Amino acid sequence: MSEQATVENENTIEFDRATRDPMAAIEALGLNDKVIELEERGYVVVEPERVASPEVVERVREAVLEIALKRTGVAHSIDSNGDIGHYDSQPQQPGQFLLYYLLFEDPVFEEWIMNPTLQALISYLMRDQGRLSSLASFVKSKDGNYGETLGLHADAPPGTTGALSAEHDDVCNAALVLTDYTREDGAIAMVPGSHRLCRTPKPGEGVSEAVPVEAPEGSLIFWKGNTWHGAYPKLTDGLRLNVTSYVCHQRIKTQENYQRKVTREMLERNTPAFARFLGAGDAYGWGVEGPQFEAMAKLTESSSVVPKEILELHP
Repeated sequence: MSEQATVENENTIEFDRATRDPMAAIEALGLNDKVIELEERGYVVVEPERVASPEVVERVREAVLEIALKRTGVAHSIDSNGDIGHYDSQPQQPGQFLLYYLLFEDPVFEEWIMNPTLQALISYLMRDQGRLSSLASFVKSKDGNYGETLGLHADAPPGTTGALSAEHDDVCNAALVLTDYTREDGAIAMVPGSHRLCRTPKPGEGVSEAVPVEAPEGSLIFWKGNTWHGAYPKLTDGLRLNVTSYVCHQRIKTQENYQRKVTREMLERNTPAFARFLGAGDAYGWGVEGPQFEAMAKLTESSSVVPKEILELHP
């Protein structure tokens, strides 16, 4: 192993340890101001230079467009209108479809979900107990529209009365902006401070208080699960693209199936933090092998390599 590779590996290990301390990574990355804003408004925008290089953003965008082509049979243009094809996913709205289950499509998504800024904010809210619930892309074209209500909702799972947890964050969400977000381009709509209400919005509620989250390509929009949000109609030509990383606390069932689907090859080329984030060592969700409490404990303790006991669960 080269000296440079050794240094990079050591830095990765140190960051892996830092993400397990809710504030260590925040302080190391200088994100204290973002945490304050997140708690006050329920969402925050992190500038591109504090998120990822333009090259990484471009690779993610190209991967999304390739997946869109593969699943719809139509090549998509960022800048111009045209047939965007049809991908039979749910839910469907006019001028928009979702590409689900992206993680296994390209290694760049493995790189993205372990992005230090993203992981630091997730670790802060989830207290190092977050699990990737879904990784998707909203492909939105001209006239994509949720209607007068802007589709306002909260991501956190509600109780039977619509109440949301007031004691802790059950979920959080993050959008990597792959095309510039403006109100005219169909930006996300947020209702500042709505996370403190700890309930879902009533029909039509919050529209007058909503604001467009305008952000340049490469930005990260990160929000609490209780925050009311939706989107404005897209009035311009071309596409509005993102990659949305939805995360839940480990006690909550994930939307997409990762726990035993993640491959051994993926685990071997990533850190133990990656394995933990995908629930690869979680005890619950077992088959005939039963709960793997010892393997889970070893993964929790490891900062350098994924233990063989975990790898053996993923042939």
